Parts: sequence; structure tokens; C-alpha cells
Amino acid sequence: MARSGACAATTIALLVLVVLVAPTSSKSPSCCVDFHSWGYSNKLHKGCGPELCDACNEWCRSKCRGGECKLRGHLHYCHCYC
Repeated sequence: MARSGACAATTIALLVLVVLVAPTSSKSPSCCVDFHSWGYSNKLHKGCGPELCDACNEWCRSKCRGGECKLRGHLHYCHCYC
């Protein structure tokens, strides 16, 4: 009988852990998504030409925890990695 009580306690502990972890993982940046507007509130860009590629890459890496600006329709957009 003590074994079933320990099993139930383990099951409950795992369920609590899943409930606590699930909301934090769903708030991670969208992967495999292009950000067409990028930058900071004081200077927001919609796409960019080649001259802003380095700035776009820097912003993209920090925003997406990994990513790069890719050329789409003659403009660079921040693309988050999966």
C-alpha cells in the first residue's frame, strides 16, 4: 500500500512540474518566423537595405536568441531560428 502512495505522490509532482514549465516554454520567441519590422522603439525599421544588414543581424540575434537577417524581396528581414 505504501508503494501506491509513493507512486501517486510522484505522479502529482510530475503533473505540477508540467503545469509550471508549459507556460514558460510557450512564451519563447517564434521560431522559423520572419520579423518584417525590427529595431528599437526609437528607430524601427521595416526591412532594410544591405547597409543595415549588420545592425539587423545584431538585433535579430539578441531578439530571437539566435537568428539572422535574410534577403526577402530585395529587403533583409530578421529570421528566428528554430
